[in-house]
Amino acid sequence: MGFPFALVLAAVPAEPDLVRGEAEFIRGNAHCDAREFVEALACYERAEAFGYEDHVMWNNRGVALDGLGRHEDAVQAYTRALQHNPAFEIAAYNLGNGFAQLGQFDEALVAYDRALGIRPDYPDALCDKAFVLARLGRMKAAKQVYESLVRVDTANTVSWTKKGQLLDELNESEAAVDAYKAATSANPADGDAWTGLGDALYALERYEEAIEAYDKAIEAGPNNEEAWNNKGFTFFMLGIHDEALACYEKALALNPTYKQAWYNKGYTFHGINRLEEAVAAYEKAIELDSGDEVLWNNLGNALYNLGRYEESIPFFEHGLEVNPEYEIAWNNIGNALNKMGRHADSLKYHDKALEIKPDFDYALYAKGHALDNLGRHEEGLELIGQSLELNPNYDHAWMAKAESLHHLGRLEEARDALNNALILNGEYEEAWIFRGRILEEMGNAREAERCYDEALECFRLGLEAEPDNADLHYHRGMLLEDLERTDEAIDAFAAAASRTHAADALVRLSALLLRVGRPADALVPAEEARTRHPEDRRGWLAAGRAAFALDHAEEGEAHLRKAIDLGAGAEASLELARGLQSVGRIEEALKVLEAVESPDVIACLLQADLHAALGRTEEALTDCDAAIRVATDGRDLAYRRKGDLLLRVGRVKQAAAAFDAALGLNPTDPEAWRDAARAWKAMGQEARARKMDDQARSLDPDRAELLGSEPEGSVAD
Repeated sequence: MGFPFALVLAAVPAEPDLVRGEAEFIRGNAHCDAREFVEALACYERAEAFGYEDHVMWNNRGVALDGLGRHEDAVQAYTRALQHNPAFEIAAYNLGNGFAQLGQFDEALVAYDRALGIRPDYPDALCDKAFVLARLGRMKAAKQVYESLVRVDTANTVSWTKKGQLLDELNESEAAVDAYKAATSANPADGDAWTGLGDALYALERYEEAIEAYDKAIEAGPNNEEAWNNKGFTFFMLGIHDEALACYEKALALNPTYKQAWYNKGYTFHGINRLEEAVAAYEKAIELDSGDEVLWNNLGNALYNLGRYEESIPFFEHGLEVNPEYEIAWNNIGNALNKMGRHADSLKYHDKALEIKPDFDYALYAKGHALDNLGRHEEGLELIGQSLELNPNYDHAWMAKAESLHHLGRLEEARDALNNALILNGEYEEAWIFRGRILEEMGNAREAERCYDEALECFRLGLEAEPDNADLHYHRGMLLEDLERTDEAIDAFAAAASRTHAADALVRLSALLLRVGRPADALVPAEEARTRHPEDRRGWLAAGRAAFALDHAEEGEAHLRKAIDLGAGAEASLELARGLQSVGRIEEALKVLEAVESPDVIACLLQADLHAALGRTEEALTDCDAAIRVATDGRDLAYRRKGDLLLRVGRVKQAAAAFDAALGLNPTDPEAWRDAARAWKAMGQEARARKMDDQARSLDPDRAELLGSEPEGSVAD
């Protein structure tokens, strides 16, 4: 609550300098009444310079200082007033309010007692003493003061209102409503009482009644900025967003420096996904109060929701500068890093959040999800399970649990987790999609198709309500791409890219256009991603791929080397090596691959191809062996590549052994059977080769390739 400060008028004997001083004093009082505190303070200082100083001038100067938020200076001014007149109860009361504004409640209590010692029936001092007692945790004593006030004067609107405020502080909202209703009955024109009634009704989620109370407050005082602001947020809670925004505008027209109205405006824009406008409103609120950690966090969240993850992190950090124990901001930094693919880096931030609040369910979920993305599926699943024990109603945690279970091959449990997510949120598009994929893996294609249809319907309904929601367009595009509805996917990614500053949709659009053979079109969104987000390696990577596809080798090489410099790692190195290979620069391609730390199976096999192209077969075979050692998935492909190299140089028995190893790893691959057939034919084992070819045709009946159609003595490659 705000503490009222009492302004006093005084008269002094007219003397030459004092006349001028009195004129400044009177002007100062007029400015103070108009809440023009800077001008008021200047007048009081000039009055003092003319020799006009007494207990009243110092008291009123304190009021101006308090109005400017200079509470320590105000305390000194009220102290000077009491030095001039120790029996001046108004200055003692204001001194109490000044201490209360500084959070120095013990000192405030002493000052209120001093005012009451001078004037025992001073109602404002009694009310604010009760409020300070409540802040000190002395609730019983606080209630006793208010009870005594309203018993003595049942029509005392101020006392009833202050009692309502105390009850609000104690979360006794029903009793607060009764107190405010008593205040409004005593004085139907008291705007503060109506505003308090609206606040208490809001706390009880009786929103329609709250709006009626705020309307009464505004009727009593059309310039009541607090009533306009609170009415606006109540409209927001009712989902009536245009009315909410109109109320904030009215509050800000009355007071452009009203931080809470700027904050609520930003929060409302945030809630309806008008994120750029939310950012602007939060920034305005922070200009007015940079010491609010929640504001910094929400501004970071808005940027995060815009896909500007790296840009969001400094704002979370600003919140932590204000309050290093703000666990939500620590967790949000981790979330941003996770979105940037930096899962290992995110863990320490989630850990810090959990150090501050061990039962922080969102941090448990986020850390678990990060561990799952790092391949530590059992650990991730354990933390996500702990999160769901604390909060079983979080749909995204159920989704994360399903992902962990899927990674562990526990498909039925994963499906059940997704069922829980969809019970909580039937419009959770990603959960429908993932459920469909799991059902496909379980062999239930019909039910999977129904899941995809449900997801598309959710997207349709969502985009009807929010046609500019870039995230919905993007995820719809991902599903359409998976369903091979390519043209629709391209349109969806293009729609997403036109509605967001994030690079994701541009990169995905470029990749899809490249995949369907439209490299010139693919270069356009890639260039936009690269220029719009120069620190995001994905844009450079996409631009490099498209440039090489257009035979712009020099440009493609420059883009891919930039991606490597930005940390794109093996992915960009592989693309650069392929690009250099495509223009015959084999030795340079090998140097690029040699710089890759811990090459995976794909890098090893590409290196084998390059060595083979240079006629360095033994080195190529060594690369294949390296691929076999490092592979978790795709080991059969490494054996097939090795077998092919061996067959080319006439080492037929070794080739057959390699192809047999591939078949042992993947016996349902028709190409592996065809490879083995080639080796056995080369050894003169025509019957065995034909049986293997028959097996290949049974696995792939659409491809009728007859071994006997090859020229005598040739070796299929």
